[in-house]
Amino acid sequence: MFASCLVAGAGADGAGRIDTAAEYMPTYEDKDGDWMLVGDVPFKMFVDSCKRIRLMKSSEAVNLSPRTSSRQ
Repeated sequence: MFASCLVAGAGADGAGRIDTAAEYMPTYEDKDGDWMLVGDVPFKMFVDSCKRIRLMKSSEAVNLSPRTSSRQ
């Protein structure tokens, strides 16, 4: 579903990579109430902490993660 914004494969930490040029970005609210980009943490941690998922415009999600788009 998010093939246009998640780069195939995962990094060494098990997290996916986000294409920050996409118009919409999948984000989620963790159990602490913080909004994060999908793919910032390994899948198991995501499943344990995700309360809800939201599609945000890239302009809204730009401050959610310090990660830049890096394809490996």
